[in-house]
Amino acid sequence: MSEDRTKDIGEKLEYLNLDLNNIPKILLQNIGAEIRPARNYEEKKYKVYKYVKVSKIKILLTRANRMNTLQEKSNMASPLYTYLIPEGEEGILKHTIFLKMISEMKIEEIEELAEEQKRLNEEIPFRVKYKENYLWQIYYSEYSKTYYMLAPIEDLDCSSLFYLIKEQIEYEKTGIDKEIFVPISYLDYSKRYYTKSQVQDIEKYLWQFTKEWPLVYEVYDKEENMSFQAVGNTNVYEKVNSMYKISLKNDEEAVRFYKLIKALFILETEFPNRYKFEAKIAENRRTRIYLYIWKCIKNDRL
Repeated sequence: MSEDRTKDIGEKLEYLNLDLNNIPKILLQNIGAEIRPARNYEEKKYKVYKYVKVSKIKILLTRANRMNTLQEKSNMASPLYTYLIPEGEEGILKHTIFLKMISEMKIEEIEELAEEQKRLNEEIPFRVKYKENYLWQIYYSEYSKTYYMLAPIEDLDCSSLFYLIKEQIEYEKTGIDKEIFVPISYLDYSKRYYTKSQVQDIEKYLWQFTKEWPLVYEVYDKEENMSFQAVGNTNVYEKVNSMYKISLKNDEEAVRFYKLIKALFILETEFPNRYKFEAKIAENRRTRIYLYIWKCIKNDRL
């Protein structure tokens, strides 16, 4: 290894506060992934977003890439510490791979991620999803009640991995357990407010009135309070489209909304000559679109 590369790796390890001669205990966990996705789960669709404490996420590195199946990622995964300690032939090979990842690490990308998480800790995005959220690759095991990061070792952008390593080391030193707002891969809707078929109904009903398919999420705040959120676009004037969001925060709101939108859907589809509804969008105090107001535009009233 050249002197310049050795110096570069040393500087990046120092940035992470990672001393390979005195590895923090939080990174020395001997774990395996125990993730069991639901049958027929839509692999590339994030449904659940949560705030998760950095200390609660177990880190594994996988030789599979992010496009492989979860089974393939799990089968080729190893705990992070096996890449940190150069013991035995396999350990030396893994350690070499990790040092290569460090040499290719871009500090500016980690800093951008840190700034983004600062903003996300202040406010959940209106769209819920955010730029490059796919980088996180965080999973939850219902079986072991554990969060895992399955980080592909060949990814060009490993900023989320190194951000998490840095924050876990900082947690061990200071006791400050930061929370990050992330999509949870392979986690299905909780069914707390709606069954799977009811969610599909809501998607269909919203399409009927907006002519665009909505994105539907369960979003958990820092106190683990869950809201059901549907985000989409609809025409508001001639060729002008605008975003909308429906946010339901308790059982009462969820039941009331479902009954209303189902009734409107039935009226419009069963009696098209009598009923036609258009979507009107209200604005909240910060002029961001928040919810739908439905209006009968023919002579009949509900």
